[in-house]
Amino acid sequence: MLRRVFAKACLGLALVFSQACAQDGFQDGVHYQTLSKPVVTADPAKVEVVELFWYGCPHCDSLDPALKAWAGKLPDDVSFAMMPVVFGRSWEMHARMFWVAKNLGILEQVHEPLFNAIHREGLRLQREDEVVAFLSRFGAEPDVVRRELTGFSTESALRLTDSRVRAYGISGVPALVVNGKYVTSVSQAGSQQALFEVLDHLIEKARAE
Repeated sequence: MLRRVFAKACLGLALVFSQACAQDGFQDGVHYQTLSKPVVTADPAKVEVVELFWYGCPHCDSLDPALKAWAGKLPDDVSFAMMPVVFGRSWEMHARMFWVAKNLGILEQVHEPLFNAIHREGLRLQREDEVVAFLSRFGAEPDVVRRELTGFSTESALRLTDSRVRAYGISGVPALVVNGKYVTSVSQAGSQQALFEVLDHLIEKARAE
């Protein structure tokens, strides 16, 4: 009789433990990867979340609205930054557009329309004249855009991004990096909703370290 009671008690504890793991059972190597060598973040006083993306990526386009909503609710001790990746020749001009828009202070106005232009308007935005015309919609001076596309600030940003992407070890986008140490994605998390749960978990993990 006592043996049965003990067995039931053990089973009950196992179920409780199993449920707890299911609720917060994000596993390294499954839902995210821990970098063997963490990358230095921009502000050590904050937990940093970096999105690595490409404007031509349909998955990045699909994730963007939900990611923007999630990022808008982050507490003050968490910073969020976007970083365009260059994995191919056609990716480079879009990355240059990002940095030019950021340097000119119009990135917030340009970001969503740039996704729309590529995925809904069918624009390729690979030639300089196309890029100048597009950014001119948002008040950018054509001569300034041409100068900034190959300017020092843009070239420096591209080199810095390339070095960080190599350090992160990612091979696809969209990817999210938490505090220069933890890398995850929609495919690793299992869904968009799960991605945000994993990110919240990793932010808490980074805070506790």
